[in-house]
Amino acid sequence: MKSLNIIKQNYFLVAILLLAVFLRIYKADFQSIWLDEIHTMNESNPKVGMSELYNLIMTSEQMPPFYFYSLYFLFKIFGYTTFIARIYSAIIGLASVFSIYLLGKELINKKVGLIAALLITVNPFHLYYSQEARPYIFLFLFTTLAFYYLIKFIKSPNRKNAIYYGIISALMISSHFFGLFVLFAQYIILLAFLIVSNKEARKSFFINGLISGIIALVLFIPAIKIFIKVSDLKEFWIPAPTADVYTLIFKEFFGNSEMVLTLLGFIFLVYFIKLSKEKETKITYDSIINNEIILSFTVLIPSIVVILLIPLIRSYLSIPMIINRYFITVLPEIIIIISISIYQFKNKIIQYGILSIFVIFSLTDIIIVKKYYSNVNKAQFREATNFIINNNKNKEKVVSSLGWYMPYFLNNGKNKYEIIDKSLDIYISEIQQDTIHLKPFWYIDGFGRDYKPNDASATFINKYYYIDNNYDGFQAWTKHFILLKDVPTTIDISKFKNLQQQNGDAFNYNIESFDTKDNVLNLSGWAYFDKQVANETKLAIVFIKDEKAIRLITQKVNRPDVTTYFKNDFNVDDSGFKSTYDISKLESGKYQLGIYLINKKTNKEGLFITDKTIEH
Repeated sequence: MKSLNIIKQNYFLVAILLLAVFLRIYKADFQSIWLDEIHTMNESNPKVGMSELYNLIMTSEQMPPFYFYSLYFLFKIFGYTTFIARIYSAIIGLASVFSIYLLGKELINKKVGLIAALLITVNPFHLYYSQEARPYIFLFLFTTLAFYYLIKFIKSPNRKNAIYYGIISALMISSHFFGLFVLFAQYIILLAFLIVSNKEARKSFFINGLISGIIALVLFIPAIKIFIKVSDLKEFWIPAPTADVYTLIFKEFFGNSEMVLTLLGFIFLVYFIKLSKEKETKITYDSIINNEIILSFTVLIPSIVVILLIPLIRSYLSIPMIINRYFITVLPEIIIIISISIYQFKNKIIQYGILSIFVIFSLTDIIIVKKYYSNVNKAQFREATNFIINNNKNKEKVVSSLGWYMPYFLNNGKNKYEIIDKSLDIYISEIQQDTIHLKPFWYIDGFGRDYKPNDASATFINKYYYIDNNYDGFQAWTKHFILLKDVPTTIDISKFKNLQQQNGDAFNYNIESFDTKDNVLNLSGWAYFDKQVANETKLAIVFIKDEKAIRLITQKVNRPDVTTYFKNDFNVDDSGFKSTYDISKLESGKYQLGIYLINKKTNKEGLFITDKTIEH
């Protein structure tokens, strides 16, 4: 009965939280984990001991260990899967929706809290990191709670609030080292309040503030060793900041949606207009905490300035450190300012109208424009490694310049493959020096590393290897290299009696280019069996003469446009092909070009003889 009463009294909040749950849980594991998330899985591996876990974090991360240890124990209880890691982030994301409600309520009132909760629920940046197995949503949660307890402490600087603030501050800086900038900004604010406080209360304020700082420092001790290591870095992978770096980050916060950003410009203006109308008052402790709009300005604006200023200065003077996800710490402040601005419209029609427009534009951008729940936007290492697992029947070695990342997929108890952590060029160079290693292998790579062997490697590959199968996904790809001497030069088509244009099972196809230059034929196109995924189908281009089929060197090509254009219910991205052949190798005569498809899993096999011909 009590629960029902709570729901009735907070039905708007319950509705917002239910929406937040749906948006964050729905298709949480749709995307493959990308490189940073593979780091998370490797560094939270429940099969290693606690000390080894710390060493993994120490050597492979630039972050505190708190998030990784929490995930480590969750894996031990619920299983070592990416789904658990993603759901954990989704739950933390939901908790942070509630936390920003608390912050808005404490700073201004319940209505501002509700507006803030709704805005963060439909915020694309927050949504993205609520479905990513990294500590950034942790950082958002504890940053928001740190501001919440900071406000509570400022309003009532007693021992209890000091302890709570200290613990939450420790969790914030233990989530990510950028939390230290937030803490520094907050202690500047506390110093300002200490200065304007009454003399009688100043000593108590100082002691309680000091206690909160000591608690935060003591609880931060497990991360200090890693912090010292990070502080000693002289170079980092992050590029130097551009002049518009913070403008770009702000746009990223709101999905680069022009409609939302335009509306935000108007909303921010309202906040500062409200500030400009505030009458002159004495700068005293009581006058600040009793004026909600002045209190919000005193806490939020200096925090944003400090959090943005310190990394900017350090990026120019020392080492670049500006990347959008690190600044999720300023998102709570921005959302609260927006919420206060919307609240300033006293006419409910205008207030609800602006809020509705914001929410509608945000959801439209997420679901319809960006197609967040259907478009792939993370490197498909899961799909690429699954392709290897499903096709590597002979347990051949797997080579990769990302070899450190691959054990989670390919050497995890369920699967056990030999993984060689080398680039393709280095591996081929070693084979050239000792051809005893001239054996079939798989190569996997991605995330900006395209298939571009150097000239020496390409020459060697073309002489000794043939790529008989490959997968090309979003920012991830794999190729199967088999020995050229083992590749059959013909395909048995004797089962197709009295060859027709269409033989065996029908399939869809298109030849988009067919060019001959210097006796070398180059062609490309796509082909797939209807109503089944294309990556399980093997494809070959053949020359047909006297009912015999000569096989051309054929490679699959990733063609997501085919799936999109034909609005296929089945993924046929892997239906593309390109093929080359030295025509001078052919015996004299006229040859017809054919496309041969076979899928042993679905028992489909077909040969289509095209109208393309070659005479030699």
